[in-house]
Amino acid sequence: MSLSNNIQANSRKLFELLRNKYIVDYFQREYKWGFKHIEQLLIDLESSFNTNYNTTDQISDVVGKYNSYYLGPIVICEKGNIRSIVDGQQRLTSITLLLIYLNNLQKESDDPEEIEGLIYSKKGGRKSYNIEVPDRTKVLDTLFKGGIYDTTNETDESIINMVERYSDIMNIFSDDLKKEKLPLFIEWVKEKIVFVEILAFTDENAYTIFETMNDRGLNLSPTEMLKGYLLTHVKELDKVDELNLLWKSKISNLHKYSTQEDLEFIRAWLRSQYADSIRSGSKGAENEDFEKIGTRFHTWVKDNHRKLKLTNPKSYYHFIKGDFEFYSSIYEKIKKFETNYTKGVERLYLSSYWNIASSLSYPLLMAPINKLDNENAILQKLNTVSSFIDILVVTRAINYKGNSQSFLRYIIYSLVKEIRNKNLNELREILKEKLYNTKENLNNLEKFVYTNGSRKFIHYLKARCILHVERAVYNNTDVNMNILMATRKKNRFVLAPIISNYQEYVNEFKNEDIFYITEKKLGNYLLIPNPIAIGFCSDNKSTKINKLSKEYLLTNSLTNIYHNKTEQDDYLKNLGFEAFTSFKETIDLRTLALNKLIRDIWDIEKI
Repeated sequence: MSLSNNIQANSRKLFELLRNKYIVDYFQREYKWGFKHIEQLLIDLESSFNTNYNTTDQISDVVGKYNSYYLGPIVICEKGNIRSIVDGQQRLTSITLLLIYLNNLQKESDDPEEIEGLIYSKKGGRKSYNIEVPDRTKVLDTLFKGGIYDTTNETDESIINMVERYSDIMNIFSDDLKKEKLPLFIEWVKEKIVFVEILAFTDENAYTIFETMNDRGLNLSPTEMLKGYLLTHVKELDKVDELNLLWKSKISNLHKYSTQEDLEFIRAWLRSQYADSIRSGSKGAENEDFEKIGTRFHTWVKDNHRKLKLTNPKSYYHFIKGDFEFYSSIYEKIKKFETNYTKGVERLYLSSYWNIASSLSYPLLMAPINKLDNENAILQKLNTVSSFIDILVVTRAINYKGNSQSFLRYIIYSLVKEIRNKNLNELREILKEKLYNTKENLNNLEKFVYTNGSRKFIHYLKARCILHVERAVYNNTDVNMNILMATRKKNRFVLAPIISNYQEYVNEFKNEDIFYITEKKLGNYLLIPNPIAIGFCSDNKSTKINKLSKEYLLTNSLTNIYHNKTEQDDYLKNLGFEAFTSFKETIDLRTLALNKLIRDIWDIEKI
């Protein structure tokens, strides 16, 4: 058989795979991973690593003692010295972004782990990335150097997605892995993330493999297996038909959101109402209720049918007709409120833009709700829990704490059990007490400043502040978070500093140190449309004020807007928002006013 007709399949460690150079085939060209994909990857990697981790382990222990993490098949076409990625670009690009982040994390280390060779190589003095797409070189260079790549005028979908996913990695990567675990985790990533490399030597063979892998997945899903198990215990055929139609209808509704939404719902439902145990963090600990539901819920239900009170045909009928139907409807409400600003459950919509993992938030939202609750009670409980999540997430971010699933899982899953089936007053008291007892609060707000890592969060924070002033105070219903958070519209809103170049403002500040302290303050940053942001920093004071005169009122407060003396104007003025004076004084006063506004919006007593 000639080499061109040969197909090879071999297990490859990450470092074996990425020490080669690759190009990306045109039909695989765009990088399309979203937040959920990168979040789930990081959750899975950390969980797999921690299963084996022991505080006494050395780097040498990783190869011999730690389990591998399988990241699926990769289809490569090799022709001469050129290797092209036919299937697997999304995963390899995401892993490359993670490697760049890990490399930046360890830059201050005296003995960094070797990662750079998996990201790029040099030949003849020229650096080229191991996954080589020329259009992406500039963005990878910027991220590799720890910089911020400005997507303001970027039109390339892949580049925008890469920047956003790298930002997601920065925001959700576990704090627990950044310290003494980091060298071991890096070694584990290199040695224990494994793929099956399927190597073809013609485009035709490679594409045939690609089609076969993507078009012939006919296995039953966990949802279908759960339905089969439940229906086999319902003995009356007319009731089986009734339940089958109900199940299909509900699953069809969920699939309007995504093809995997049925899995997300069932995990959330079972965790919210029935899960009692969680795996400990100790080495070798076994999976418990919360983990088993996450991986094989159909098996968990079968193994725990008595806990679910599934003891006779009638109980199986009511489990679908009652519980499944009710909680799937609750889940649909949550999905609806997440995507639509709805009076009474505003926080569900607002907090969806900066949230904890859905594997945590959905069970928590559903936990206090029971079938005796009327519509008003359901809405109030959803708003109460989403307010808790909102305050928790924002408070942690302001204290430079991550909101990764691995760190919060014990807190949230314990809380799921604590608030299960609680009435509204009990629910509020439990959640408020939990927030008051956390280590993080808004007392450190004055220390929160602009950094590369906080940039995306500050954009969100400013958007929330603008929305609160416009909707809650001035009753302007035209503004919404989609407008303020959009990343791809030509006139999208961007974070722009009032000052950013010391040489341009040297006469305004006593010395350079005072300038840079002022530059990083919250009050120095405005959320304004991209066309206005272009060149804004270099404008003089009067030009800046003129440009902002027609912007949203929180931004407009830099101009003289208090001429009508309305009650709404008093709200902003009482917080300390004043018209432009000198640059330093304006930024200092604006920072203090923003801090008051943030404390008002995220006040625990408003739960």
